[in-house]
Amino acid sequence: MNTTSQFNQKKEVLLDVIIDAFDAFIYVCSADYRIHFLNKHFIRRLGYDASGELCYRALFKRSSMCAWCDNVHVFHGETHCQEIQNPTDDRWYSLTSMPINPDQTKVYKLTLMADIHDHKVALAQIKQHRDHLENEVKLRTSELQKINAKLRQEIEERKSVEKILRESETKYRELVQNTNSIILRFDTHGHVTFFNEFAQQFFGYKEEDIIGQHLVGTIIPEKASSGQNLRAMFQDFFQHPERYENNENENICRNGKKVWVAWTNKAIHDSFGKIREFLSVGIDITERKRAKERIHTLTQQLIKAQETERQRISRDLHDHLAQDLSSLKISSETLFDKQPAQAPEVERKVDEIAKKLQDCITAVRNMAYHLRPPGLDQMGLVRTVYQYCEDFAEKTDIKIDFFSAGLDEIQLEFHIEINLYRLVQEALNNIMKHAEATTVKIRLVASFPKIILRIEDNGKGFDVEGSLHRASPEKRMGLISMEERVSLLNGSLKIQSRLMVGTKISIEIPIKSKKNGR
Repeated sequence: MNTTSQFNQKKEVLLDVIIDAFDAFIYVCSADYRIHFLNKHFIRRLGYDASGELCYRALFKRSSMCAWCDNVHVFHGETHCQEIQNPTDDRWYSLTSMPINPDQTKVYKLTLMADIHDHKVALAQIKQHRDHLENEVKLRTSELQKINAKLRQEIEERKSVEKILRESETKYRELVQNTNSIILRFDTHGHVTFFNEFAQQFFGYKEEDIIGQHLVGTIIPEKASSGQNLRAMFQDFFQHPERYENNENENICRNGKKVWVAWTNKAIHDSFGKIREFLSVGIDITERKRAKERIHTLTQQLIKAQETERQRISRDLHDHLAQDLSSLKISSETLFDKQPAQAPEVERKVDEIAKKLQDCITAVRNMAYHLRPPGLDQMGLVRTVYQYCEDFAEKTDIKIDFFSAGLDEIQLEFHIEINLYRLVQEALNNIMKHAEATTVKIRLVASFPKIILRIEDNGKGFDVEGSLHRASPEKRMGLISMEERVSLLNGSLKIQSRLMVGTKISIEIPIKSKKNGR
C-alpha cells in the first residue's frame, strides 16, 4: 500500500471518529430522498440503521415529502438553515443542510439535525417574562406618576401642619416628662423604647441605661415576694394584652427597693392593625398596698383576739355565772325546806324567781354556746356543724342538706375548726338575711392536702363583682369577714352567683398532716 492510500485511509477513520463524537443527528440522502448514511447517534435514536429508506418515512414517520423539505435549495448548491417541530416527538430541531459531492460524480444532501427544544422553550419563557415585566413597568410607571403627584400634594399639606405638630409635640413632651406619673413604652419583645423623667427618678435608671433593656430583670423582678412568677405573667401579657388593661404588680428599683405600681396599659397599633408597641402609665401605690397589708394583718389579729376573748367570756359565763345562777336557783327552790308551810303568795313568788333564774341560766348557756360552741371540744367539728345546721333549720324553716367525709381521719388545730365553724355560721346567716332561699346544700370534705367546704343555696343570687361596691355595709362586712377568715387559714375563697338561680361558695383550706400518719 502506498503512502497516499495510507493517508486517505487514516483520514477516513479520523472522519468517522469525528462524526461519531458529534452530538447532533447527521444523515446523508440523495435527491430522490433515499438515505445513504446515518451517524451512530441517529441510529441509536431510531433503533436501527435506516440506510436505503426514504428519509421522510424513516426519520419523520410521514407518508409524503416533508413540508419543510429543503432539497430544492440544497441541490441547487445552497446551504440552507431552518428550525422545525418534529411531528414524531413534538420537539424543536435546528436543521442545517448542504450539498456534498464525495465522488465528484453525484451530489448528495448532508443534514445536521440538533435538538434545540429546551433552548426554544427557554427563549419563549424569557419572552413571556420580558413581556410581563414590560407590562408591569408600564403599570408601575403609571402608578408612580400618580403617587408622585399625590406625594407632592401631601408634601405641601405637611409643610402647612409641621409647625402645628412641632408645637403640639413640645407641649406633649413637657406634659409627659413633667407629670408625676410613670410613663414608659416598650416593644412587643419587652424592650424599653421610652422612659419619662419621673420614671427615671422613681426607678433610679438614666435614660441611656434603660432604653433597649428588657423590663424583666430591670424594673420587673423574675419573681415577686409572694413567689408569683412575674416573667410568666409578662409572657401572658403579650399573648392576652386585653387581660392587663389595668393591673397591679410588684416592681423593683435599681437599688433593690421593692415597690408596688398600679399600671394602665394600652396597645399601640400600626396602620395595618398589628400591635407595634405598648404604652404603660403607672402610679406608685406602695404605701397604699402596705397600709392595706397592715389592715389585713390587724384584721386577722383582731379575729384571733376576738375568738380568744369569746373563748374566755364563754368559759366565764359557763363556769362561773351559769354555775352561780344554778346555785342561786337551787337555793331559792330549797329556801323553805324544813320550814313551816308558807303562805301561797310567798311560794308563788319563789317559784317565779326560780323560773326566771332558769331562763337566765338558759340564756347564759346559749350565749356561751354561740361565743364558743362546746361541741368542738366534746363532739368535734363535724357533729358540731351538723347540730348547728339542725338548730338553724328548725328556727328558719330552711332545709339544710349537710354531708361530711374524711374529717374523722384528721386532727385539726382549734383555730382551723373554729374558723371553719364560723364560715358555715356566717354563710348561713347571710343566706337567712339576704338570699330568700328554701334549701341549702353544705359539703365539708377532707381531701388531703386540703379541706373543701362547699355551700350552695337556691336563693335569688346577686352580682358578685359589684357587691362590694353596691351592697349595704352589713352585706359587705359579711363577705369581708369570710374573706379574712379564709385568708387567716391561707386558703382560697370563690363565690359564684346567678340571679334567680342561687349562690355557690367554694372554700379550700390547706392541711399539713393526718392523724396517726394515715
